[in-house]
Amino acid sequence: MDKIKTLAYKESPKTLLELIEILRIYDNYRDNESIRILAAEYFCLYHTDKYLHYVDKKGHRDFILNCFFDNSENVFGELSGYNPLNSIYYKFKMYKGISKDKRLKEFFENKSSELKKRLDHCKNNFVWSVKFQGEYDFNRLHNVIYNGITDEILRYSIVGKYNDGSSYEKYYKNNNNNNNKNNNNNNNNNNNNNNNNNNNNNNNNNNNNNNNDNNIFFPAEIFETIIEHLLLKIDDRMDKVIINDNLLSYGLVCKQFFQLLSKILNNEYFEWKKSIIQFNKDSEFSLIKEPPLYFDYQSIRLIPYSSSIEYVKLLFSRVQSFYIKTDEHDSIIHKMKREKKKIPDEDTDYTDAEGSTFRNNILSPGYLVYPPPMPSLESITIDEYYGLESNYAHLIKHISINDFEDFKTSELKINSIKRFSINIQEHQKKSDEKSNIKFIEQVLEYHSNSLEKVEIDCSNTEYMPPDQLEYLKSLINNQSNNKINWSLSTKNITNNNHQGVKYLSFIENENESENENENENENENEN
Repeated sequence: MDKIKTLAYKESPKTLLELIEILRIYDNYRDNESIRILAAEYFCLYHTDKYLHYVDKKGHRDFILNCFFDNSENVFGELSGYNPLNSIYYKFKMYKGISKDKRLKEFFENKSSELKKRLDHCKNNFVWSVKFQGEYDFNRLHNVIYNGITDEILRYSIVGKYNDGSSYEKYYKNNNNNNNKNNNNNNNNNNNNNNNNNNNNNNNNNNNNNNNDNNIFFPAEIFETIIEHLLLKIDDRMDKVIINDNLLSYGLVCKQFFQLLSKILNNEYFEWKKSIIQFNKDSEFSLIKEPPLYFDYQSIRLIPYSSSIEYVKLLFSRVQSFYIKTDEHDSIIHKMKREKKKIPDEDTDYTDAEGSTFRNNILSPGYLVYPPPMPSLESITIDEYYGLESNYAHLIKHISINDFEDFKTSELKINSIKRFSINIQEHQKKSDEKSNIKFIEQVLEYHSNSLEKVEIDCSNTEYMPPDQLEYLKSLINNQSNNKINWSLSTKNITNNNHQGVKYLSFIENENESENENENENENENEN
């Protein structure tokens, strides 16, 4: 009870590992109303500014349904004012979940008056269009369940493709050479196959019945070379990463292919964007024997809320390379990169409000999910960073500094950051706005004695003077025992007279430093 109270009333950030810990306490003490209330409170606060692309949708839906059908009015009351993942599409899915749940009939039979209250509540919070507020009508649902009336609402189709981060489009655009190389390799393989077929035919015609022909065994080096050529790799600017697409089909070619592919995947970086990684070192049928070495932030949504704490910690225990591409672009550009799924006839006022809310929430502290600690982390790559607000800066500091401070007090064998890369995008700041790039210096200073390579790409912004990067380079070099390989790029500043515009700077004035300290104390208090 004390543990869940501590987590429930904890200052932000609320982390994914803490959420899973609370859900496991909830599972183990389902008979305790106080624990269910605290769990529901934490759950709703945690997800207030979250969206579909960063959460386990099934785990979220299951918990909300448990709260909706909870015997306690107080537990259900924690849903008051909660807007499920700020999504019209997801509200539609929540309605489908409630109307299809077997517990709905039980409530109709035993708690009809309470059910009516809860359905009325949903009309105000879970409705996905003013045109269909009747979706939670008590009498209509009663007719659907007991009189065999067709639920027309469930027949509405969903259109549009929601970009949850599982698409490889950006990679294919940047890796045409790799694709051409693979195609050439495939053509060569096809030619080799044709030659082999001709040879086999000749052998058959000559009635060569030598049993050794049925047991041809290629050296492992040849198979490994073939597999390496088949695998498509992308460059996330700091590390080469294998795209996890149709890997199993390669593994099913033959047992030797399977074993060698397993060896490659367990010793190289590969992304997992479409499904959660299942690994089992004790099973000969498991392609993945060990936890992955690479983590793309988009994959955070794949971690099931039903996971054990031990499994989640193990999943991140070997991660060496971390990649994140920010969503800040969508907060300032009208055409968003994350297209949303649409429901025919949905009210335009609802959709316009949803887009506006999304743009605002991208910059809020609660928008991002704080991943589990990564004690083996060596490489951090940050793409399309605008620094509009401090939420991404706080996330990176939490991963690369706060977690490492915690590691010092544990018995874990830890690494330190060796490679750091960031791409800073164009954004004009007014003179009274704070530059959220100070964290770069803080991260590099913290890991100065382990750094081997640093890449800072400012070629897309006019507001980073070259002398600032040289200042940072000199500062870190003076603190480091290593010879760091620096790659610094800036855009030529065409106009030095931007009136009222603030250039990006790693040197903050005293007022900004004080404000940052106050903000960290408020938002990153771990006690």
